[in-house]
Amino acid sequence: MEMLNSVSLLLANNFWAIIIDFFADWIVNYGWAIIVFTICLKLVLSPLDIIQRLQSQKQASANAAMQPEMEELKAKYGNDRDRLNQETTKLYKKYNVSIGGMCFTMLITLLISLVVLFTLYSSIRSYGEEKLYTTYQELDTAYVQAEENYANIETDLSLDEYVATVVQDKYDELSEQNSWLWIKNVWKSDTNTSQFVDFEDYANHYNLTDEDRTLAQTRYDNIVRIIVGDGNDVNGYYVIIILAVLVSFLTQFLSAKLVSKGQKMNMMNKIMMFVIPLTMLILALTSNVVFTLYVIVNSLMTAIISTILTLIIRAKNKNSKDGDVLLKKKNVEVVEYSRNYRK
Repeated sequence: MEMLNSVSLLLANNFWAIIIDFFADWIVNYGWAIIVFTICLKLVLSPLDIIQRLQSQKQASANAAMQPEMEELKAKYGNDRDRLNQETTKLYKKYNVSIGGMCFTMLITLLISLVVLFTLYSSIRSYGEEKLYTTYQELDTAYVQAEENYANIETDLSLDEYVATVVQDKYDELSEQNSWLWIKNVWKSDTNTSQFVDFEDYANHYNLTDEDRTLAQTRYDNIVRIIVGDGNDVNGYYVIIILAVLVSFLTQFLSAKLVSKGQKMNMMNKIMMFVIPLTMLILALTSNVVFTLYVIVNSLMTAIISTILTLIIRAKNKNSKDGDVLLKKKNVEVVEYSRNYRK
């Protein structure tokens, strides 16, 4: 219940929208802002992932070390479950293994990750829809004001030319924040749909009457014609969507390879390698570019941190094993020397 209340509070206060706006005010462009925001957020949350990985590795090493003794206990007390549980508990204490502690850390990490994912998704989706309306509203306002101001200014331009110039300038100003690379509007998906909000949705959102709707429809058609001209009004070319699927597949593949340690991947890992990218495809097609960029950068950061941490742990374990081998070798040499000395 507390978690649900926290999630509701985050959504009600537009927590993520405020933070993203802060980054956008600093960086100017929403596309680059969400990338920098995601990197910062991942770095803030990464200690939880690192602690969980270290605890998992510690428990795996402890399980491997106590496995022979565990087999002995099963052989000795296999028919006495109560005694086996007692001796197993003692064995866990001997090797300092805490199942509850590790599960608690995993649960906290999972809950925080889910809260961040779902609240961000909901916040960016609703905020993106509102940005579509307000962005077009600013173009519409510029159009109306240009018509009203035309009689009071000195210009060699005709009314249509003047209005077109004002609207185009406003569009260029808004594009500085809302476009990103080839994408014209980051608050829509990277598809061949229009970069503008659908007029019917816009009219319904502002509850326009029939007369206002007719005038607004005329302005809408003129604004689209001014911005697009004779070209195709497409927001993107599916590049971000394809990239999201590829990144999702590669991160799953890399994760499975690191876990399997060169062995054959199990069936669950193989299934997840296709299920998660498919889920990502649906998500990217139905979400705006801002959220898709968040997912891509977050996945890349997770893969990078996980790979670095895995390599460090393996190097540490290898050094530890090499040290044990050297120690055993020295002990053998001491014993052999002692035997020769007695002779």
